[in-house]
Amino acid sequence: MDQTRYSLRELRETDFDALAAIQNEIEPDEPVSGESLRHLTQSFGLASNLYQVVVEDCRSGEVVATAGIFTVISEGVPTIQWVVVNVLPSRQREGIGSYLYETLLTEARKREARGLRCYVRENSAAGRAFLAKRAFRESRRKWRSSLDVDSADISQLASLVRTITSEGIEFTTLSREGGNDPQVLQRVHDLDSVTGEDEPRDGAYSPLPFEQYRRFFLTGEHFLPDAWFLAKEGNQYVGITSGAREPAQPQVLQQYYTAVRSEFRQRKIALTLKLMLIDYAKRNGYARIETTNDSVNARMWRLNEGLGFQKVHELIQLECTLGKTT
Repeated sequence: MDQTRYSLRELRETDFDALAAIQNEIEPDEPVSGESLRHLTQSFGLASNLYQVVVEDCRSGEVVATAGIFTVISEGVPTIQWVVVNVLPSRQREGIGSYLYETLLTEARKREARGLRCYVRENSAAGRAFLAKRAFRESRRKWRSSLDVDSADISQLASLVRTITSEGIEFTTLSREGGNDPQVLQRVHDLDSVTGEDEPRDGAYSPLPFEQYRRFFLTGEHFLPDAWFLAKEGNQYVGITSGAREPAQPQVLQQYYTAVRSEFRQRKIALTLKLMLIDYAKRNGYARIETTNDSVNARMWRLNEGLGFQKVHELIQLECTLGKTT
């Protein structure tokens, strides 16, 4: 990187729109707003020990690249650090990405990290080559999947609801339960924590602390309490699926998390909750529902695929081991 032309500095509060512009040029099919990135950083930045920098054009003041290093709170492995590097396509092949990676590597060694993780799109030959040169190896995959709302079949929803409610399960929404009620939100968080432990994964699990969960999922422009569908028995929540909006994609309903307590599975509760979300999308004019599926959670992908979700693009999770420095 030409340091007479570009300068490195830490992230500022005023940078989020520029960060969104960079990301949207790299991934135009999945745009995000600056407000969404601000919300993400404010929700998790401190708890995840986020260190984020940007590269600025010295002459124009334009932010042309960004990079960050952080831990994922729910993984419970602080010695494994996640890294992300984004460079405007028009400024690539100028050494900026390599400079930013070395900056993150220096920070990782300060943190005594044993390894690094990141995602790259499967169709990004340049990104995969960049990481292969730095000894990153594939560990698993995720993919974005999309459902065309108009063509989705929800004809079985009514009969499923009748059958399951006859067995003592009630279906409701977070809005109906009380989206601002601290006790309700705590019970929703408890459900998330318990079911999260059962999710397939390749590492340790630590429940997301309530405050981070509340700040990210239950506040902000993306929060749709009437799109959070819950199954409950008595006062206990036993199943959930949640929808949210991304301001940069007003026609898309984002599906976050679907889960059912282990003792209530095999009763088609998850299927019913997902059909309720599809019905919500139909009634509220959404064109698509999008979600992320994980290669280690084949059961959930089978459920989504049966509903008509189709893969949009794949993300490869890669890892590298950091040797000790002397």
